[in-house]
Formats: sequence, structure tokens, C-alpha cells
Amino acid sequence: NGVKIKDFRVKSEGPVVANGSKVGLTLKGRLLNLNGVVFYDTKANDPDGFGEGRPLAFTVGDGTVLPGLESGLIGMQKGAIRRIIVPEELGYTKFPGLEPIPVNEIDKRALDS
Repeated sequence: NGVKIKDFRVKSEGPVVANGSKVGLTLKGRLLNLNGVVFYDTKANDPDGFGEGRPLAFTVGDGTVLPGLESGLIGMQKGAIRRIIVPEELGYTKFPGLEPIPVNEIDKRALDS
């Protein structure tokens, strides 16, 4: 499907992410076409102001996040670190209203460039 993944830390215990799994992600979204400009960062999503941020929580397969992100999560385990590169056809070009939605106007403008 064009999604590219690279594992930086692999875990071998605990449940494996599959369709129907409830997950909470700490993630940073970057734009490859703009030299890695960050457009989404869960640590910036900090309504309490304590610097912890709020994970992006959803059920895999429920249609609330980009299909490319969901596809890249399949097979991961809690605590693993993975880079997921989402192709245009599974990203915001065709699914502009899905999560992760940029937190502020500057990030939204970066995504639109």
C-alpha cells in the first residue's frame, strides 16, 4: 500500500497492534517535502500546561485517523518506536479531516504548503 516503516526499538512482549486494538500514541508528524517541518506533536497538545502532552488515542480501524498511519501501526507492541512514512494517497491529500489534526494555525499552514 506504499506505507514505509522503520523500527528503531522493537518490543517482544505484550499485545500486538491489530484492527480493533485501542492505542495511545506519542507522535511527531513531519513533512518530508519541507525538510521535516513538524506539523503535529502530541507533546504540544498540552491542555493542562504541565508539559506532558496528551497521546493520540483511538481504535485501529475505526476510521478516525489516516489510513496510512493505521497501516503503519499494525504489528507494533507497546513501548516500540517506529518511523512511519505515509504516502500521499493514504494521507491528508485524500483524507484532510482525519487525525492527527495539526494543533495550531501555524502547523495547519505548514501542512497546506
